[in-house]
Amino acid sequence: MQGTSTNKAAHQPLVEREAEPGPPATEYDSKMVMLRAERGDNVQIVDVVTRLTQDGDVPSETTVIKRTTPYFGPKLVLAADDESYLLTAPGPDTQLLLWAGHYLDDGERYGWEKLAEVTAQFADDQPQYDLCPECGQPMQTIEHERKAAVGRCPGPDTR
Repeated sequence: MQGTSTNKAAHQPLVEREAEPGPPATEYDSKMVMLRAERGDNVQIVDVVTRLTQDGDVPSETTVIKRTTPYFGPKLVLAADDESYLLTAPGPDTQLLLWAGHYLDDGERYGWEKLAEVTAQFADDQPQYDLCPECGQPMQTIEHERKAAVGRCPGPDTR
């Protein structure tokens, strides 16, 4: 049978993909935000593509508080109106995911909830960053800035 193969371990047919995946769906401006945004940058949420929960409002403008770059792609912790949000890039077939922080009564955050699939862009012109004289990378954290100032660069991946 054409279009299938057999999984010898389970003896079940495996269905092959009918067509090649199309071009990435993520908008260019959203990609640039995820690739270039650093602490202190202003990011606008341009459009809500899909609302994933009825709770919570989607902010129109946020500020990047923290950037992390785990193996599977960058994460941006954002702040707006005394609320915390997380912006992630789940893959090329969707826009960005905006998560809202959940808090305990004492104000301690205990998790994230998917809020919406959104598009984003820089609120101002794309920012320029100071480069570390030691490693040549943008100084992304306060620790990186402080240690580079005294010649003890911790490297660009310091969190």
